[in-house]
Amino acid sequence: MTQEADPISFFLSIPCYNEGDRLAQFLPGLCTAIAKSDLAVEVQIVDDGSEFYDQGHYRSLMDLLRPTFPFLRKPLTLEENQGKGNAIYAGWAEANEADMVAFADADGAVGPNEVIRVLTHIANDSSPHQKLYAASRIKNEETDVNRRAIRNLGGLVFRWLRKRLFPFPIEDTQCGFKVVPRQFFIDKQDRFKEGRFAFDIELLYHAQNVGLQLTEVPVTWADVEGGHINLMSSIGLFKDLLHLKGRLDKEA
Repeated sequence: MTQEADPISFFLSIPCYNEGDRLAQFLPGLCTAIAKSDLAVEVQIVDDGSEFYDQGHYRSLMDLLRPTFPFLRKPLTLEENQGKGNAIYAGWAEANEADMVAFADADGAVGPNEVIRVLTHIANDSSPHQKLYAASRIKNEETDVNRRAIRNLGGLVFRWLRKRLFPFPIEDTQCGFKVVPRQFFIDKQDRFKEGRFAFDIELLYHAQNVGLQLTEVPVTWADVEGGHINLMSSIGLFKDLLHLKGRLDKEA
């Protein structure tokens, strides 16, 4: 008699920097979707040095949700803003037993049903421990993408530069939802030094170097108002990308 494999378990980190209002729109629906699924998912928000107003929102939201959703961990609070990548990695360091660690943006641009769809796809995959799954804003027969024109233009320019510096076999490296094997993170976490705009690129770089298959998963994505992406942050991303390339070339 063949013994069934244990189900894949997930640890989902949600980095939050002044995201009180948008998290309140996203997290209840996400928790409800997880509860209705057959997935084993722990969720933890990471407060990346948010202002007092937003910290109050996080506390109120947790007080409301945690009695109903026991898979929702207490928030992890960073005293100072350390950047999205560092916040995600701080959360992942708290994942004690999960097979896969993931992050999703607090704005809900990738909505609850899409998160569950992707995690279910991974849970049914025969070789998830050999892959990094990168959600991608790619419109096809099953997905839709709604993006502001100015953000789309900035994305095209960044993608042109990124392909010349880091020719990964995926189109969209910056979508805010990725899933990786926890053992990969444990083995390589000391190598993750880029904590801000370009952390996704460094994560993909090290995953590819250890032989993980970079797997692109198209998702429905909708631009959400109130984000931190603007002209200055886009310029910062370009600068960080160039700096990251120089550092990784020296380390190779």
